Amino acid sequence: MKQIKLVITLLFLFAVGMGYAQNSGHISGDVCFNGMFYIPDSLIGAEKVESKVRANSWLNLNYNNGGFTLGARYEFYQAPLIDFEKIGYKGQGITHYFADYKTDLLQVTVGTFYEQFGSGLSFRAYEDRQLGIDNSLLGARFRVNPYKGIAVKGVWGIERNNFDFDYTKRSDMIRGVDGEVSLDQIFEKLQEKGFSLAIGGSFVSKFEKSTEYQGFIPPEKVPQNVGLHAYRINFGYKRFRLEAEMASKINDPNLTNDFIYKKGEALLVTTTYSQKGFGVSASFIRADNMDFRSQRNISATTPILGINYIPAINRQYSYQLLGNYSYASQPNNQIGFQGQVNYQIPKKSKLGGKYGTDLTFNYSRFHTIEQIPVEEALSLGTPSGTDGYTSSFFKFGKDLLYQDIGFDVTKKINADWKLMLGYNYIDYNLLILQGHGELAHIHHITSEVTYRINRKHALRGELHALFTKQDMGDWIYGMLEYSISPNWFFSVGDQYNYGNQAEAMRIHYYNFSVAYVVGATRIAANFGKTKEGILCIGGVCRAVPASYGFGLNITTKF
Repeated sequence: MKQIKLVITLLFLFAVGMGYAQNSGHISGDVCFNGMFYIPDSLIGAEKVESKVRANSWLNLNYNNGGFTLGARYEFYQAPLIDFEKIGYKGQGITHYFADYKTDLLQVTVGTFYEQFGSGLSFRAYEDRQLGIDNSLLGARFRVNPYKGIAVKGVWGIERNNFDFDYTKRSDMIRGVDGEVSLDQIFEKLQEKGFSLAIGGSFVSKFEKSTEYQGFIPPEKVPQNVGLHAYRINFGYKRFRLEAEMASKINDPNLTNDFIYKKGEALLVTTTYSQKGFGVSASFIRADNMDFRSQRNISATTPILGINYIPAINRQYSYQLLGNYSYASQPNNQIGFQGQVNYQIPKKSKLGGKYGTDLTFNYSRFHTIEQIPVEEALSLGTPSGTDGYTSSFFKFGKDLLYQDIGFDVTKKINADWKLMLGYNYIDYNLLILQGHGELAHIHHITSEVTYRINRKHALRGELHALFTKQDMGDWIYGMLEYSISPNWFFSVGDQYNYGNQAEAMRIHYYNFSVAYVVGATRIAANFGKTKEGILCIGGVCRAVPASYGFGLNITTKF
């Protein structure tokens, strides 16, 4: 690793020097500081921390000259925000560094990089700073476009494990190749007739040495090479589109599947149709034993060392109260579907009014898959070392994980006023998805109003209510945001758990914030309380501890 850093650093300095000598090249990057002063609050569960002042900060620096790019990122998480420390994201150093050369035919990257094959069922190396995920690979990547409509790419490297950079002691690595053929680009007559068609496939292999027992399995019977292959098709005709990908993983006994030998399977299908004023989409997903990680002894509760990605196809919400019941995609055990219809009542009609009215209806439902234990597992009293179970591919299991029935109406009343109203009924399996409780039945009402005072000033308000007899009872949330375009933003919000059975736990989670934006720089400050819960983005989730205090965020790009 030190040698790679040294080579890339020397290349960086050489390229920058040559660029300036030739009066060419471009340097860009960004800087971020995200800090907080913590105040203990035993009522909400905000613990006293050893270091009250904490921050996540980083500097990205990139140099580009023609097809040649060099980049590096320094991260300082030595005293990180407490939710990052709890998932082990703590340390400092140069965490991302690469040299990249690109032409119309070829792209080669050496160092650390991100990449994705297809929808991610076989491979996805990506970064999400809100979740504390960075599973970049240290190694090499290539992309080749030998002919119009044909693309091939490959990766080989070791996956990042937070701030543990002693790669010389790692016994695991990832290798993969992906190819795609876009027939509509090769045969242009297909495009002329409104068709698009692409087919692709990928193969990813994980190597990890085995030197000790895994569950009841001796080391010589633990697969050191685990392969996963996937096939996909993207088809479109005029306003209709179909995307499908299927993946299969060979025997991969690991901690998340109780060290069974059963192969993994996943299927993702999405269809859409749209025209002016109307759109409909439907998706299906099945994931069985598809948790795929660089190291077999990693718990499913941690976001590190994941090789692939099982997306959540349900509708994603940014509402504060529904955020407490976000659906976490289940790589090892889920089957479900989602459907959504968008319709605009025409403008200047009786119901549509002058500006039209937008309607959205959605429904999603997810179950566990059917699992019938094999005889060997029953006789041994443990699934470890056996095939574990059998399962009918399209049969839904008995346990409901998540169900969402929702609709919303958005209407622009006049040039200054805009209104949105919505309702959701949600079934949420607290025991399986969060490890406690029961099946919660939730009603959520959403309202949002925007008033444009004049060309620069606007006021936006939200009022949400959530009702449930399970978990912590009923909630209400209100928020007011005042903006002075393009520089100033002010907001005040409050979540109140007024329906909690324990009167002492009927807490206000208030928050005050202000932000100033000038050019590419944003400075924001906030003060308030955060409820313990989960944070989910795209079906990937992590636990968020309760907190109380002052926050400061500064970001700038150059």
